[in-house]
Amino acid sequence: MSITQESTTEPKTLEGKILSGLQGQYAIASLSENQPGVRIYQGTDLATDHPVLVKEYYSFWWTAVEMQHMQAALQPLETIELHSGGVQDFRLLIPQEMFVSVKDQRCYMVLRSPHHPGQSLKQYLETHGSLSTTTVRHFLSQVLQSLWFLHGQIIDFADGETQKGTAHGNLNLNSLLIVPESNAWNDQFQVYLRDFALWESVVAPEIVSSRSLNEQKQQDLRELGTIAAQLLFGELNPPEQWNPIQDARWSSISDQSLKQFIQQLLGIEAPSFSGAKAARNQLLALPVIEELQETETNTEWESIELGQADRPPLYFKIAFGVAVLGLVANLGLLWVNKGAMQPPKFDFIQQRK
Repeated sequence: MSITQESTTEPKTLEGKILSGLQGQYAIASLSENQPGVRIYQGTDLATDHPVLVKEYYSFWWTAVEMQHMQAALQPLETIELHSGGVQDFRLLIPQEMFVSVKDQRCYMVLRSPHHPGQSLKQYLETHGSLSTTTVRHFLSQVLQSLWFLHGQIIDFADGETQKGTAHGNLNLNSLLIVPESNAWNDQFQVYLRDFALWESVVAPEIVSSRSLNEQKQQDLRELGTIAAQLLFGELNPPEQWNPIQDARWSSISDQSLKQFIQQLLGIEAPSFSGAKAARNQLLALPVIEELQETETNTEWESIELGQADRPPLYFKIAFGVAVLGLVANLGLLWVNKGAMQPPKFDFIQQRK
């Protein structure tokens, strides 16, 4: 089949348009991520005025029959909701709607957006480079908590089937969203999980796993171990069958407890964890290691803060100087008058409670 120039031209974006779904309408504001075959937009649910993320999947080779198969595959997923039953936020970006447009050769996924706009872990790593062991521990704790909930949650499908938990099945730098806790980007962030294999397999059937559910959950832990090593090294594109333990950079990591923990996640030269809960409990029990070296920016900022903290305040310097002068004057008067005098009262010091 010949390929015309028109058929291979990248389609126009949805920015500034209104997307009509099966359950609502969404105003598309801006394009936040652009990957081969998929775009992610920031938008607003017009019915609730809540911010949403809209994923647009496209392919020039999808046939009408394939898109009908996608529609059929989506039906059992329509009623899935993952809620803890409490106030705890497990940071799972579950689709609130996913639908197919045969006419446009598109598939759309709508997700409720976090409290602040975020960026993929890949984008975050491209900007910040390798992360400190303390930051990696913070990252691991959050993802393991999310996996613990995901792996144990009862899932009810639209066709009446019930399943005890599900695996993420697609953990990588693009399927993890880093969201700052405020409008300013810093080391305080939350990690959201998205792009679950359960939904992504609708448009990418090749990611469907033939392994048992328990094996898929163990694979989540192994993939998380690989990601943790990538964060320590600042590694964006590791080679296939990459073993971080054999990487020359592994020996440069001084946090031995964290290294042993990552090895257990990977199941390399160490026993694997029984599950995400056991892994997180052990992570929280690791001894705290103070890092000797931080980034240049953090080191400079901390040295400035420590320097200012070590210096006595200006008012203390003034009070001390006046006290010394008063003492010298009093001793001089005692010498001249050969008698005792009342010691001076430093009322301005006493008044500072």
